[in-house]
Amino acid sequence: MSLPKGVIGPEPKNPDEMFVGWAEAPTVDRRFLLGALPLGLAGAGGAAWLIASELDDPGAGAWLTGASHEISGTLITDPYPMIRIIDQTAPGGVRTVLVVAQGKCTSALQLNDQRGSPVTARGVLIQRKQRQMLEVPPFLDDWLTPAKMELAAAVVSPPVKSLGAARLTGAIMDSKCFFGVMRPGRGKTHKACASLCIRGGIPPSLWVRTRDGAESVLLMTTADGGPMPMGILPLVADPVEAEGEIVQVGDMLQFRANANAYTRI
Repeated sequence: MSLPKGVIGPEPKNPDEMFVGWAEAPTVDRRFLLGALPLGLAGAGGAAWLIASELDDPGAGAWLTGASHEISGTLITDPYPMIRIIDQTAPGGVRTVLVVAQGKCTSALQLNDQRGSPVTARGVLIQRKQRQMLEVPPFLDDWLTPAKMELAAAVVSPPVKSLGAARLTGAIMDSKCFFGVMRPGRGKTHKACASLCIRGGIPPSLWVRTRDGAESVLLMTTADGGPMPMGILPLVADPVEAEGEIVQVGDMLQFRANANAYTRI
């Protein structure tokens, strides 16, 4: 039976049965929380440390956006855009600098007119250990200009040496993010980004571990040394295995294997 309007009912027989949110917590609850809090914090810290210890080291990659860099050398477009420059600290005195566009539109770069010619390029340097890449603005005409310079034979046509057939196990990633643009630049967390980068013309690389635990990164090409087709995209960032040929071109290692040679493991 409901009470008439304006009539207040009797108080509960046991006041403890009513929960009041702003009331002081019971003593037994306070003791429990004070004792459990340190254990909870310690457990959360231990779990965080355990998860972090299982993650891969992002490496020493750097994206030097604070300054513009200028390099001069020979422009190469096959299998991917790159400029070979004289550098006495690199193997054979020549360094290969990959060229990528800002964002994911490297395929939009217009380079064929100056292919094989001495050029000066301006952009942002991306580097990881001894590997270098120049990120350039694709829609500005003055980032690439002809250069007046004598080019050494090793810059125009570096030595090509086959290191033999090999079966490699590793992961496919885009070179730009791995060199230093993203942390992490490989693995499952980077799968979508890497697929878009490779689709946009950024060179794919195969990341592997050597027997002594050191990392090795090889530029991926087809069996005849051409650019990889888009058929490789479904395997990006997944553990893969492939049999192919390791070829050293100047200071850069290539892994030459067709897309159908790769299998997910």
